[in-house]
Amino acid sequence: MECAPWLAHQFAGCLGGHVQIIDEKYRLFGVINLIDLAVVLAVLAGGFAVYKVLTPSAVPTANARNTKTIEYVFLCPNVREYSPSQVRLGDPIYKTSGKLIGKITAIRATPTPGDAWDVTGRKIAHFSSTIATDVYITVVGEGQPTTTGVAAADVLMHANQLMPIMTSTFQSELATIVSMKIAGE
Repeated sequence: MECAPWLAHQFAGCLGGHVQIIDEKYRLFGVINLIDLAVVLAVLAGGFAVYKVLTPSAVPTANARNTKTIEYVFLCPNVREYSPSQVRLGDPIYKTSGKLIGKITAIRATPTPGDAWDVTGRKIAHFSSTIATDVYITVVGEGQPTTTGVAAADVLMHANQLMPIMTSTFQSELATIVSMKIAGE
């Protein structure tokens, strides 16, 4: 085949004549045969495809048969300048990555406990909603119960897990799942 030597000559000319990319024996930089390289790449691609098919993902794929309604309660602690209009009933709530968790069904705001000292210097609990508020947000969504948690919003969720959340008007990077209830269990 006369095409390859001409191609090798053209590449060598572009590079100043010092380096041949494909030599007269069809080797790349004079080291590896192009057909051998293609075979090695095909074997690697096939091996990767087999690995992806045979290795289960960390989060099971939910389907209609094993999806259940899950009720989560998120604690958004120590929210400064909280106003009830930031979080509304019926709003969808998402992970900060944009994956839907569910819809808000209840909201409870309580003053964040803090420390204060009385006149004797003794430490006492102090509650002030003007400093910060703990916001409890109840969310109902769909998930797949597994032996190690609940697969929802492309993550395996557990109680006491940190789960950054957001709505269209509210975001909390410190939200924690304080409870999870699976419908029918």
